[in-house]
Amino acid sequence: MGQQQTKPEEFVPGAHIYRLIPNTPISAIITFGIYIGDNMVIHFLGPVKKVIDPDHSECQKCGHRPDTNRGVVKTCLDCFLVGQRLFIAQYIWSSLIFRRKQRLIHPKQPHEVVTKANELLKTGFGTYSLVGNNCENFASFCKCGFSISGLVVGGSY
Repeated sequence: MGQQQTKPEEFVPGAHIYRLIPNTPISAIITFGIYIGDNMVIHFLGPVKKVIDPDHSECQKCGHRPDTNRGVVKTCLDCFLVGQRLFIAQYIWSSLIFRRKQRLIHPKQPHEVVTKANELLKTGFGTYSLVGNNCENFASFCKCGFSISGLVVGGSY
């Protein structure tokens, strides 16, 4: 999977998108999600790690509250990006090798990706774990039908 910085008008529903988290190495911490259209994203959030400003109210566009809404959530693109740059995951159309496992990447059709993300919004994606079940696992599962994370297997972006 590669990276390409982009603008929202350059991608379609079903895109596997991500943003870099500031002040971290590029391959260390990234937030992933699935763009579902109408400037909305479905993504998988871990537990709150710090106290968020108590004056921070819910988003006027989507109703998201970063201090309470966790797990699989639907937010506006602004809440997903938190002022950071937007990227689209570019899948390599041959094979990727992760720790001696070769896997052909066959992304699903955009409508299938959006359908899967919406299903998981209702049913959940299990308990969040940075090394075993994170936002990249969620997005890759929606996009390709299997769960994998470059963070876990030592990949870089």
